[in-house]
Amino acid sequence: MLTTNQWLPIGSVVHVDGKEELVVIAGYMQQDVETGRLWEYVGLNHPTGFLNPGDDVLFDRDSIDGVVFVGLQGVLEEHWVAALEATQESFSKAKDDAEEAGRQKVEASQKTEARDDD
Repeated sequence: MLTTNQWLPIGSVVHVDGKEELVVIAGYMQQDVETGRLWEYVGLNHPTGFLNPGDDVLFDRDSIDGVVFVGLQGVLEEHWVAALEATQESFSKAKDDAEEAGRQKVEASQKTEARDDD
């Protein structure tokens, strides 16, 4: 049985904490272009899918609170999982670095606003 600690296959349908709709997993290791934050998964609302730009759902495995359907599994998926696991450590480091850079950017912006208010 798969758990959310493992990489779920593309096509899996999950419930993400805080979302009303279900989400179908469409990809792995994505970066939010606006914030620079890295996410483990990208998905689309199920069953509507992509309707408008910005409909993608970025989330990490710790926000999955239920697996409704497990996507396609087979030899190709095994290769993807092996590749994901091989890059997991470097991805996690890049994710941590991007989050720290984002925090520093927010702090710098807050300091600039505070000086401007004086």
